[in-house]
Amino acid sequence: EFGDSRGRVAAVDGLVRLSRTDDLEFRVAQSSTRLEDGVELSGANYDLQLRHNGRSFDYNASHEAVEPGFRTSTGFVQRTNFRRTRGGTGYRWWPQNRVLNNFGPEVNYLRSYNYLGGVDDESLGTSGTVQFASNIRVNTSVSREMERYLGIRFHKWRRNIFAFVNTSRQFSVGGGFNWGDDVRYSETPFLGRSQGARLFLNVVPSSRLRSFLNVNYSRLDDPRDGSRVFAVTILRSQTTYQFTGRLLARTILQYDTLLKTFDANLLFTYRVNSGTVFFAGYDDHYRQGNQIDAHVFPTNSFRQTNRAFFTKLSYLFRY
Repeated sequence: EFGDSRGRVAAVDGLVRLSRTDDLEFRVAQSSTRLEDGVELSGANYDLQLRHNGRSFDYNASHEAVEPGFRTSTGFVQRTNFRRTRGGTGYRWWPQNRVLNNFGPEVNYLRSYNYLGGVDDESLGTSGTVQFASNIRVNTSVSREMERYLGIRFHKWRRNIFAFVNTSRQFSVGGGFNWGDDVRYSETPFLGRSQGARLFLNVVPSSRLRSFLNVNYSRLDDPRDGSRVFAVTILRSQTTYQFTGRLLARTILQYDTLLKTFDANLLFTYRVNSGTVFFAGYDDHYRQGNQIDAHVFPTNSFRQTNRAFFTKLSYLFRY
């Protein structure tokens, strides 16, 4: 409640195990809201999911809806006025020999539409996964999609290939490449040609030290004249060192080639028990000088934009 405005939400949710391989999950919520200008709103939010997870055959089907008048001031609802239906099925063979563990295809469908009957999103995709011995996995997928933005329907083709290798506990590596069509979200949107790539590396040289490196690349071209709309690479590393069972340190470094920013974060965590933890950290942010103000800082060198020290104590009261 705030002044004359108020919000009321009642909800119930549950999970029903139909068998060892089947389950049904549901959520139903109803809201009643009075805005500060006196406008009264009400609406429902419901979600129903049916899943079958067998060794060789699996499928899923779900339907979710959020009515236009649904509001919740104490939760997080990204979007209202939509109904979404999705489903998928897949099959897997298990040769389990020295080279191949299992493989199989999947098919998925999604359709999202508003309460006026207009279709906002639709996609039909198929994928295939091959699991080799020694924990090596390769996945490929292709999808035909429709996305509506600013009242315009864009029809897209998307393709993706991904591989992951985790042959030891100390080292794992993976990456993928995707290409196809993407919408340029602007006041004058158009369908561009996109490419993206990702590479990640996880290194655990000891039980105390863990390091993760992630590189993401994204690019969009305008097919009308072949011009480059943007190309960005984001490099991010995260390293954690466990000094003792209670004390650890974590550092995060990130560089963005489009915004020309560099961020650094250092965090110390001391755990007294499962519910009482003390945190102390340091944050530093830099940006290339001419990206801040080319007249004030006419240089490619980095200038500091933010710096922060912070502490936090989380204490668990036991009764």
